[in-house]
Amino acid sequence: MDESFLKSLNVLYVEDEVDIIQLVEKRFAPKFNQFLSVTSAEEALEIFKQNSNFDLILTDYLLPGLNGIEFARKILQIKSKVPFILITGYVDMQFLIEAINVGITQFVSKPIQFKLLRNAINNTVESVVLEHLLNKSREKELELLKYKDMYNTIQHDATLRKELHIMRNDMFKKYFHDGDNPVTYNGWQVEVFYKSLDIVSGDTYTCRTLDNGNVVIFIADAMGKGVSAAITSLVSVSLTNYIIKQHDSNKCISSEEEIRFIAEQCVSFMRENLVEDEVLCAIFAYFDFKENKLQYASFSMPRILLQTTTGSIEKLPSNNLPIMPYVVDIAIDSVDLSNVSKVALFTDGIVESETKDGVLYSAYLNENFSQSPFLKSFFNNAYTYLDDFYDDVTLFFIRRPFTNIIKEKVYYFPTKYDKLDEASETIRQEMVDCGIDVDRHDSFFTALSECIMNAYEHGNLAITFAIKHELIKNGDYEEELLKKEKNNDKMITIRYVYCNDNESKYIIVGIRDEGAGYPETVFKNAIGDTTKFNGRGIKIIDYYTDIFFFSEDRREIFIGIKIK
Repeated sequence: MDESFLKSLNVLYVEDEVDIIQLVEKRFAPKFNQFLSVTSAEEALEIFKQNSNFDLILTDYLLPGLNGIEFARKILQIKSKVPFILITGYVDMQFLIEAINVGITQFVSKPIQFKLLRNAINNTVESVVLEHLLNKSREKELELLKYKDMYNTIQHDATLRKELHIMRNDMFKKYFHDGDNPVTYNGWQVEVFYKSLDIVSGDTYTCRTLDNGNVVIFIADAMGKGVSAAITSLVSVSLTNYIIKQHDSNKCISSEEEIRFIAEQCVSFMRENLVEDEVLCAIFAYFDFKENKLQYASFSMPRILLQTTTGSIEKLPSNNLPIMPYVVDIAIDSVDLSNVSKVALFTDGIVESETKDGVLYSAYLNENFSQSPFLKSFFNNAYTYLDDFYDDVTLFFIRRPFTNIIKEKVYYFPTKYDKLDEASETIRQEMVDCGIDVDRHDSFFTALSECIMNAYEHGNLAITFAIKHELIKNGDYEEELLKKEKNNDKMITIRYVYCNDNESKYIIVGIRDEGAGYPETVFKNAIGDTTKFNGRGIKIIDYYTDIFFFSEDRREIFIGIKIK
């Protein structure tokens, strides 16, 4: 047998006779990485407690103090798998049974015959070497998996950044409205939920604001899984973005002509580039909020949901076959939104997910949509039925503001650091006056304080996120705030609104500054790269509130919570 593998092993040898130690060491010590000899079991036990990195223990049976079996019993209580070779001149059946029960599997008789000892060592360490090889194999596999996981994480992050770069949402956390107060006047808010189950997704979307103020929403759902479906979906969104960018929407054409142009250009290109048997489901939705009109072309997408101002639910069916290589005419339908309070556009990942009770979520969709005034409440309700969605999911939730205002007040505060707490306390007192238990809503005041601070430092004092980070790092932050506010005559406007929707009541607070407005980079970072310094405040606000949106000029932020 090739004994080269012994060079990696460490041996502990216990023998009270020094001359025997010398003979055994001379013969066997050079074969091992380490061969440590001691003359008592007690000494060997202390050494092992300090360092249990021994692959094999050789021990005489008759030793002063602990005998070889008692020593083995104590060692194996510390490290159960270390192999023992017991060297003894005393052997009977009861002795062997006791030794084997302790865990000793190899025996060498005295006087020692080196050939027999070598065979015993080789037989014993075969299992040790095999264990070493298995451990190394596991380590390599784990290391390989670690690098694979690292690679996949890097690829996932890079792909997600690319997807988010291609997809657009010009209406992210913004509010389209006519009038001075987006809470109480005619307007629309567009919210979106997007979840990919894999590194790449068959679902993609874009939401673009045109030069004339109208909004185009395009959702693509490529049938199939993996990279092929994702490429098809991303190409269609990229193309739609390009068509919208190149198209002059200020031309004197109708909304139907405009959406037809965008849809026909995209569909024509995609038909030429789909492979055999490939199918693309999609929807083009053109919102003219000023005229309260929706134009849409749906290519085998789930029905669009509408809720009227009287509470009834209407469903708009798909009006086109899925996009396939052969050519057919495109149908576009028009819907009057004058008496509509909510609209939902979504992919089949919503309706085809299985609930906890074993039915498709489509059975609960209408009821949930009817009872949910906002996107966040929609998904809170959805997860009472679902453990999770089983497919990629995209959902646009488009709604009007509340119309039943119970109380509304407006306050003005100077841009002074010592006035920020007063602004927050004013809203707290308003809520108390309305009979609201404010102690149950501490998290809302965390979000409110963040908004007021943003209006003060980023808005009226024009301290950018980069400058703030540098000031904090240098310890000059508060000094710079007080310096900048001295000659600043801008005001912070706080709007308090207490309103209801169906059976629920809400508090909505608007915080407006007189600065340049929130930069677009805040929105991009808040959607995508969570490692960026700026954008974290946005996430805090979004997490602690039920309602969160900006005015069109990005100078006013609105937050709200459901009271009951």
